[in-house]
Amino acid sequence: MDRRQAVKSIVSTITPYLSTGILLEPAISSAQSSPAAYPSRPIKFIVPFAAGISPDVIARLIGDRLSQALGQPVIIDNKPGAGGMIGAESAAVQAGDGYNLFFAVKSVMAIAPHVYTTAKYNPLKDFKSVCQVLTVPHVITASPSVPYNNLKELVEYAKKNPGKIDYASLGVGSQPHIAMEAWAQKLGIKFNHIPYKTNPAADVMSGVVSLSLEASTTAIPSVKAGKIKAIAISGESRIDALPDVQTVSEYGSSLDTNGVIGSSWHGIFAPSNTPDAVLSRLNTEIVKIIKLPEVQDRMRGLGLAPTGTSASLMASTLASDYAFWGQLVRDLAIKVE
Repeated sequence: MDRRQAVKSIVSTITPYLSTGILLEPAISSAQSSPAAYPSRPIKFIVPFAAGISPDVIARLIGDRLSQALGQPVIIDNKPGAGGMIGAESAAVQAGDGYNLFFAVKSVMAIAPHVYTTAKYNPLKDFKSVCQVLTVPHVITASPSVPYNNLKELVEYAKKNPGKIDYASLGVGSQPHIAMEAWAQKLGIKFNHIPYKTNPAADVMSGVVSLSLEASTTAIPSVKAGKIKAIAISGESRIDALPDVQTVSEYGSSLDTNGVIGSSWHGIFAPSNTPDAVLSRLNTEIVKIIKLPEVQDRMRGLGLAPTGTSASLMASTLASDYAFWGQLVRDLAIKVE
């Protein structure tokens, strides 16, 4: 065999292996980047509040079913404190791989960054939207021992007893804090703010503090059990579960126009470098879950309005709320250095 024939023979022998290798590499790369290959390990939901309050309850409801849909555990990681900012800062620096998600609420994404001058996250830059889960009214709740039963009586008592009403919130910069201050200013009364790092419901029940603005999710069962009073409802309309409790707007139409001040939302977000294909897969699965009849019934029974929006609608809602609440925080001069 001459040299030309030898080279030809070698090339002929190794060509199939070279071709296989060349074809395998893009095939493997395609599989790794495909949403069909996701997920292959547990997914974490960072929840910026303590266990047992509204966002935690709903995160677990969604997480359980998402685990079933994706075939991987969904772990709830509660990181409360600083009005939700501690959890947000942790979520913002997680790997953008689809295994680190942030179950947030409006106050954390649209309010706290304006309140805390040292905030280390920018909701509009550090996160991508996955889905809005629901909208939620809040209930002004009161200790059973207080001498008022509705908003009219509360305002009258507050004006006769200036500076004697304490209210609890989930921290400086939380939506309950800003909303109560905004309402007090419009009503011409004064409340004393008591910020909590955990759920203050037990102290409201016992009378340690008089008032709290609590999400309907956890307020309704306590009201029905007689553990707290329902003074008024935020949002645009009454809650079916508490039909006799008036809205804030019914007392004064300018207090909570279109429910903007008192209503909130729950949304799911991911670090900004999370692949769009993964976000699309998550949105598809989560929207399916929210549309399940048993999930809808569970949410509505808690006074919530399930939504299940596109990622783009969640993003535009966040941008609008971020601007609105930023102005409100500046008007009220609420800052934490």
